[in-house]
Amino acid sequence: MGQAIDLEELAWIAGHWGGDAFGGQIEEAWFSPAGRSMSGSFRLVRDGLAVMYELLLLEQDDDGEIYYRFKHVGRGWVPWEETRLEYRLAAFEGRKATFRSTAETPPPNAPWWFTYESPTGSELIVTIHGSAGGDPVVLSMTRR
Repeated sequence: MGQAIDLEELAWIAGHWGGDAFGGQIEEAWFSPAGRSMSGSFRLVRDGLAVMYELLLLEQDDDGEIYYRFKHVGRGWVPWEETRLEYRLAAFEGRKATFRSTAETPPPNAPWWFTYESPTGSELIVTIHGSAGGDPVVLSMTRR
C-alpha cells in the first residue's frame, strides 16, 4: 500500500450501523481497536428471519499490513465457504479504506474488492465489487 498506517486510524468504523439491503434489514457492529485488531459482526434479516451472518476481523499483522478477514454463515451456523475470505488494505485516505482480495481468484459470490467510507461519521457506506463483475453493490448504513 505504500505508507503503513496503524489500525487505530480505522477506529471510525467502530459502532453499531444499520440499514436496508438485500431485500431486508442489515446490521453491522464493530468493536473499537484493541490488541492490533477490530472484530465485528454482520446480520441480514428478511421477513422477520435472520438468514445470513458474517464474522468480521480487521487485524494488523506483524509485518504492519492490515487485513480484513471474514466468514459467512447461514441459519443453523452452516458455513458458506470452506475457509475464511481475506483482503488486504490497499488504499487509505481520510475516512475511506479500500480492501483487495489476497486470493488469486476469490470464491464465487465473494468480492474482488470493497471500500468502507464514512464521510460524515454518522453514516457508513460499503461498496462491494463482485467477482461476477457488473455494477457494485452499495450498502448505506446509519449509526444506531
